Amino acid sequence: MEISELTTYIQKYGLLFVFIFTFLETVAFASLIIPGETVIVIAGMMASKGYIKIDYLFVVVIISAFLGYLTSYLLGSYFGDIIIRKKLLKDKYYKPTQYFFDKYGGISVLFSRFLSLLRSFTALVAGMSKMNFITFLIFDAIGAVLWSIFYVYLGYFLGLQFQEVEKYLGIIGIIMLIGGILVLYIFYKYKSKRR
Repeated sequence: MEISELTTYIQKYGLLFVFIFTFLETVAFASLIIPGETVIVIAGMMASKGYIKIDYLFVVVIISAFLGYLTSYLLGSYFGDIIIRKKLLKDKYYKPTQYFFDKYGGISVLFSRFLSLLRSFTALVAGMSKMNFITFLIFDAIGAVLWSIFYVYLGYFLGLQFQEVEKYLGIIGIIMLIGGILVLYIFYKYKSKRR
């Protein structure tokens, strides 16, 4: 899905769209194909322009991120045996996630949110491993808040900075600036290979 399409959907459906995509980004299996982080960053940028209230966006992202992990935990807790027996979770996803969870325990539920592959399955593995439910909820809540702060405000401040740059340079100036940086990068890579 293109960024322009995501922007259109956010404008059309607002926080409901953000809620659904954030939830799917943080629930097992669906998160492998859903661009949830991108949606949150774009929504943050739109909030900087006044299309969405930043407070509402923040609350929606926290709640949906929390519920996504909770759903994964419950799936693992109740259907873990079936998932393993039917090999619904491939070893290439299960083994690194299980290793990460075994090594770091509850704290992995918090930090896995910031690591794409692990975010997809850590809460599921926590449920399969019968992690204490209250402990899980605490780490889930803290992780949801930190993750939401990071991505919502990343988008928000990117939006503000883009407005400032656009004000002084205009859209043509931005394109020329990006083009100049790209040319310098290509030149640098070329010179590095010649050495």
